[in-house]
Amino acid sequence: MSAENMAANAPHGERSVRTRIMGTVLPRLGLFLVVALPATYLAVRAAPSPGVALATGLAVLGVTVLVVAGLVVRRAAGRTARRVERMGTALREATAADLGRRMPVPPRPRDGDEVDRLAAAVNRTLDRLERAVEYERRFASDASHELRTPLTGLRTRIEFALADREETDPWQTLKDVLKDADRIQAIVEDLHTLSLLDAGHRPRREPVDLSALTRAVLSASPTRVPVSTDIALGVAVPGDPFQLRALVTNLLTNAERHANSAVSITVSAGEGTAVLVVTDDGGGIAPADRERVFKRFSRLDTARSRDRGGTGLGLSIARDIAAAHDGQLRVEDPVNGQGARLVLRLPLTAERASITS
Repeated sequence: MSAENMAANAPHGERSVRTRIMGTVLPRLGLFLVVALPATYLAVRAAPSPGVALATGLAVLGVTVLVVAGLVVRRAAGRTARRVERMGTALREATAADLGRRMPVPPRPRDGDEVDRLAAAVNRTLDRLERAVEYERRFASDASHELRTPLTGLRTRIEFALADREETDPWQTLKDVLKDADRIQAIVEDLHTLSLLDAGHRPRREPVDLSALTRAVLSASPTRVPVSTDIALGVAVPGDPFQLRALVTNLLTNAERHANSAVSITVSAGEGTAVLVVTDDGGGIAPADRERVFKRFSRLDTARSRDRGGTGLGLSIARDIAAAHDGQLRVEDPVNGQGARLVLRLPLTAERASITS
């Protein structure tokens, strides 16, 4: 709207300054915009000139646009700052006991602005954090349970030996105690290995002869069943020799523990990939359990229980080591339909890959 001829005279020597005040309502911003024009603009009416009139109009338009733009930017910046501050408050208040809070976002964050996309990214981060905390809670609970079992057995044997010294065979008691101690040590060592892998430590990379390493593991690990081998020569992979040795050892130990009468190990190379296959003739792994068997402390049916001394962590560690070496460890269908067949695939060294390709 316009306040026509709303003028104010102010003394300035012998002259006065005449102004015109115009105002308009900006309903979307909830504001009333007022513009005051000095007398120089009124001169246009007394002596109209197309050039002067155009310049005057542009000047008025420019001033109006600048004022409106400034108000819009200020209002938008304030709204954005308040939204970001709410996100900051939610992140500061997030604790392990309450990770369920999320930022409001549009159904499709890409349709929103930068703040909506930031809120969606914050929500994804909170989702990952919540899953990690929940995983750590379950892992701590399972680890304490696994340690409690051998510790309870150890304490029971010692208490029984002390209570009935005449009927107790001290040597057998010591053997049983040593067995429980070995199990506790194995669990602790596996937990330590997992903690290093979870911390994201990248293994050192050096050429490792997987063929020679597999033979060394077989020589150092006496088994209760025969192990047949078909190991190609000179299959080299880049990686940490200590971690790869632990990987192969875990696969062999797992197969030997569950085999009925035989274990088979093959090492081959082809198409830039080293392939190590370990099979046993035991009860096998059901298709529904082929991923669950790699979960930490996972419990399958009695056919592959841990009653034979396992920690429940060996295959999980083996898969994590394989992943850290850019490889894969999977359970695949056994060739003859019996037992379990675990297949490890690792990238070959550049020199070996060029030979096989």
